Amino acid sequence: MTKIATGLPRLDKLLGGGFPDKTTILVSGGPGTGKTLFGMNFILEGARKGEKCCYVSLNESSEELVRACKSIERLKDVEEFLGKNLAIEHIYLGESNMSLKRFVTLLSEYPKLERIVIDNANKMFMFSDNPRSYRIHFSEMLKYLKNIGCSLILCETENEGIDSGNGEAFECDGIVQLSFMELEEKPMRTLTVHKLRYSSFDAKVPHELVIEQTGLKLGETKII
Repeated sequence: MTKIATGLPRLDKLLGGGFPDKTTILVSGGPGTGKTLFGMNFILEGARKGEKCCYVSLNESSEELVRACKSIERLKDVEEFLGKNLAIEHIYLGESNMSLKRFVTLLSEYPKLERIVIDNANKMFMFSDNPRSYRIHFSEMLKYLKNIGCSLILCETENEGIDSGNGEAFECDGIVQLSFMELEEKPMRTLTVHKLRYSSFDAKVPHELVIEQTGLKLGETKII
C-alpha cells in the first residue's frame, strides 16, 4: 500500500512509511498541544513534493497561519508554495448561508487534491442543526476525502478525549492524539497513535513531540 509521508521522519518509520493512501486521520488534542502546526507541517511536506495541497481553516485566517509558520524555521517557506500547489482557504461557517451541508458540498467541488487538512471538526459541529445531522454530513465529507491521497481533520478535545464526543473517532481511519504529559519539571507534549487502518504499529504508546524554533520532531517513547 502507498504511504503518505507525515512530515515527521520518526513517525513515518513507526508507521511503516507514513499514513496509508486514501485515508482520513483525526488529529485530536487540547489547546496548545500543537494540532495546527502538525497540520501545517503535514501539508507543507506534500507541497514540497509537488503535490496539490489545501489547508481549510474554519478558525484562523491565511495571514494568521502564515505568521505562525514563520516562527518555525522548517515551515517558514510556506509562502513559496501559496498560489502554486498550496492553497489556504479560510471559510466562515454560519455566515453568508454557509451551513455544514453547504460546506460539504463546496468541499466536493474542489479541484483534485492530494492532501487536505480541515481545521477543525468542532466548528463544523457548532453549525450543524443537531448531532444526527452533524454525523450524517461528517460521514458524507469523509466519503469525498477518501478519494484523495490523505486528509487530516483536526479536533479540539477535553479531558484526554480522542474526539469531540460526536463520533469522529469511529468514522475516521486513524486517530493521532496530541497531549501534555506531566513527567518532568515542565509539561511535555506527546503524540500517541490510537488506531490506523491498514498499518502495523504499537498502539497507544506516547512519544515526545518536540516543537522548537527549528521545526517539529518526534522524540523518544514515554512510558509511565
